[in-house]
Amino acid sequence: MHLRAVAFVVAGAALLAACDFEGGDPVQHALRDAAAARQAAALKTTEEQEAAAVRRAASTPAEGDELSRLIAARRQAVEDTRVLLAATTDPALKGQLTGDLKAEEGRLQALEAHAAAR
Repeated sequence: MHLRAVAFVVAGAALLAACDFEGGDPVQHALRDAAAARQAAALKTTEEQEAAAVRRAASTPAEGDELSRLIAARRQAVEDTRVLLAATTDPALKGQLTGDLKAEEGRLQALEAHAAAR
């Protein structure tokens, strides 16, 4: 009798596991899952872009001076180039980035000198 009860429970569990609770076409389920994944990725990308915009706005001078904003943008470009240069292992790209960094630093110094003269 005990063996029958165990067999009945196991058969019931197997039957429940085989059931499709959502019903419908499995292709439709896959399409819905893919659409949900795309939506989640788009939302994450949007959140990252909004966070980056807030960071850029926070680093921009509040006084609205165009020259100050340009200097801040050049400083950010110099910093970004330094970070990329440190992360790069390609010798050709390192050479190009080194040249770009020197040029960007020169532009930044010229702008800072112009701002100091004002």
